[in-house]
Parts: sequence; C-alpha cells; structure tokens
Amino acid sequence: MSLGAAFVRVSTGSQDETSQVKIIEADAQERGVTIVKWFKLHGYSASHGTQEPALREAVADIERGDYSALIVTESSRLDRREDLDAQAEILLAIRSAGGDIISVSEPQFGRTDFAGRIVTLVAQHANAEKSRTVKDETYRGIMMVMGNNAHHGPLPAFWETKGERYARQAYCADPAAVLDIYERVAGGESLSSAGRRHTNRNGKTLYPKSVKNLVRFAANHTGVVECSYTHDRQTETWAHKVEPVVESSLWWRANKVLDANMTDARANKGGRPIAWPSNWVSGVLDCPGCGGKLFVNAGKTPQGNPRTPKLRCGGNTRERLACGRFTGCDAQPVIDLLAGMFTSDTTGILAFQRVAGNAHELDALNAQLRKIQARLSATEDDDELDALVAQRKAVKARIEEFVTVPDDYDYAPTGQTVAQMWNEGDDTVRRGMVRAVKKSWGMILTSREGQWGVDILTAGSKDIEDRIVDLGNGLCFRRQAAA
Repeated sequence: MSLGAAFVRVSTGSQDETSQVKIIEADAQERGVTIVKWFKLHGYSASHGTQEPALREAVADIERGDYSALIVTESSRLDRREDLDAQAEILLAIRSAGGDIISVSEPQFGRTDFAGRIVTLVAQHANAEKSRTVKDETYRGIMMVMGNNAHHGPLPAFWETKGERYARQAYCADPAAVLDIYERVAGGESLSSAGRRHTNRNGKTLYPKSVKNLVRFAANHTGVVECSYTHDRQTETWAHKVEPVVESSLWWRANKVLDANMTDARANKGGRPIAWPSNWVSGVLDCPGCGGKLFVNAGKTPQGNPRTPKLRCGGNTRERLACGRFTGCDAQPVIDLLAGMFTSDTTGILAFQRVAGNAHELDALNAQLRKIQARLSATEDDDELDALVAQRKAVKARIEEFVTVPDDYDYAPTGQTVAQMWNEGDDTVRRGMVRAVKKSWGMILTSREGQWGVDILTAGSKDIEDRIVDLGNGLCFRRQAAA
C-alpha cells in the first residue's frame, strides 16, 4: 500500500470542505493509498496563489520520501491562477520530486504521456478561465451595488444590513448600546470593561478589539460609509449614506482616548492563555526560590473538606513547573496583609487630565469638518448640499481664525481614594493595583522568624513620595504613609 497526502481547499470562510474530505477518503481507499497528511486550507483563494506555500511544503515532503502522491478532488483545488507558467512550475516541481498528482474527477491530470499532457494543459487553462469568469461575474454584481450606492464590506458590532441583494442598506441595530460604549470609552473606561457590558448577536460579550473597531468606525458620526472594491488592480470607491449615531464631539473624544492609550506598555505581550486565577494574588508575587510566579492552591480534599489555601511556586511563563526549592506557605496571612495595606490607604487617586489650553477644541472642529465633507460626497439633494456648503464655510472660517494655545496636562484629583478603588473593585482591579505597586516600588515575599510576609523594597527611600504608581487608564496615586 502506497502513502499519500490529501489537499483540500475552499476559497471563503463560509464554504465547507467536508464533501472534499469524504470524496478523497473513498478514492484513497479504492486505490489502496494510505493518507498520512492532510492539507486543509480554509478561506484560501487559488486565483491569488495563497495556497502556494502549502504546495511548496508538499514538494518538500515528497523530496524527503514522506509520501509519493498528492490527492485532490479536482485540479482547480490546486491552482487557478491566470499565469499558466506558474501552474506548470508547481506540477513540474512535484513530478521532479518523484511524486504524482491524483485528481479524482480528472484521471488523466498530471500524467506524463501525451494524453495526460493534453488533459493537464486544458485543465489548467480551464481553471484560469473559471477564475476569470468568477471575477467578472462578481464585478458585475459590484457594479450594480455601486449604481445603487448600496453597502459593501465589513461592519462593526451592532451594525447590520437589510434590503435586496444589490441594494443593501447599512444601519445601526442598537444605537443605545453604541452610544453607551462611546460614553464609557470617552470617560476613560477600559475597552474590556465596556465590552463586558454588551453582547453581540451570538449572546457573547464583546472583545476589546470589537469595541475598538466600533469606536473607530467613522460612519457613527459622519453618517457616510466609504465603500470600495478592487478589480484588475483598480480600486473604485463610493459613498453609502447611513443614519449617524453619535455626535462628532463624542466620537472625537472617544478616539482621542484610544490614541492616548497607544503606548508600548499596552502592547500585547503574548503568552499561553491560562485558567482564570482563583484569587487576585495568584501570579503576582515572585517565588523566593526561583523567581517564578506564586499561585494560590486551594480546593477540596478527596473527602470533600476545604484545603488550607497555600501559595506555591508555579514556575515561569515558558516552563510552568514548580522549582521545589520553595515548599509553599499559607496564603491567607499574605492576602490579609496586602488587603490591609490598600483598604486603609486614604491616598487620593489622580487622573492625567487636561488642565489648560484649547488645542482640543481645534481637533474637535477638524472632526466636525470631516463629517461635513463626508456628507457632501454622499448627498444629492440641492437644499441639503447648500446647507452643508454653508456649514463647511463657517467651520473652515473658525479653523482659520483659531488661535491655538497648546494643551497642558497634569495629574488632577478624581475624588476617589485608594481604599475606595480597592473595596469597590473586583479581582481584576485588585490584581492590577498590586502589580502596579510591585512595578513602581518593588514587592517581595519574605520570611521573618518563620512568618511569611511582604516587603515594599522602597519603603525607606526618601524620594518615595515622588514615585508615582501607574494604575493604567490614565489613573495613578502617589505614595503616602499607609504602606
């Protein structure tokens, strides 16, 4: 019995490759071929050559002798590029490596005899023509969409389309939710927190990325979606009118918050996802033995009795293995000590806020001007056009006469204390506060006379009052006598 690989490909994410899998499995069994590897390309377009890296991998496998046959349901699954030379080069590479291509629906495809060569050339040309036909038919549909000024392209959360196929109208399905998210983001609330308060059409809370895409969506305030389509390397654009959801000033304030948060400190650090910690102190303190992370181990005994919570070494990010040098300690005294530091701290929470200047007003005027210009490109009513032109002249005149006083930012009291934030926050907030203190001042687990506790490394420093604890989202506090 010979060895082979199966090559399965669908062009879009909405297609299903199950039928191809069944056909290949049945054909391989009939031919006596054992499939040792599957190439499943979901959403790969053969007309653009996005499947070529997988084909190169198959060539390398055949050269190593991993298998000798590549099975497909039809040759168009392998390649549909208009460049016939590129198609032929892949086939020759497979043949040169000592492999064969088996097309279930085209028995002569890839054969080296005269009939096989003719069938292969005809099939390659047909695949390219099929790709071209699909592109042309799709473009004809797009032309109808453009003629109707209909919507084409992706939409953010809470936005949907309705109407006939070539006259789809985009609309906001939940304006109240969109407005609430903008107000929360503009008010300094995190994207994760704002997303947890709303659910999508599948009943799941929004990811931060979805919230960000919604806030960045310009049509929420301009009332115009800029649609585009590229055909034969030519991009055509058109304006699709929608009903705006928020005011330009609110849209601008929310987007300014996103711009302010684009710092290196907020970059995704990667890492393997782990289960939700059992306590806010889990994964915060470092192991005295190896420097890894300490986690709270609790739960119940096999008899169903509650275990005494322990802080035990959980290793580092790359190797989550206990070092064995630190045998663990009772977690509750450490938890009580840290909680006491925060629950009794009356230090005021500060926010990084604008305290002077008017540069923000100029930005708001520019946002309003962009809204007017977007609507100018989409309106056809003469009266509305005249009104928009008058508004644009007025806004441009205000921008030209504007005298800019640079904005000045500083930390200002929010009226909230460290104790209030701690007592009102959940485990995520508390974990963030402890981590912020550890990063700013240093925090280690120490043992004195057999009793484990926590030391703040800069507690005796003279300049500790000048050291700011950054809590994220523009919030911070300065050290006072509490800790």
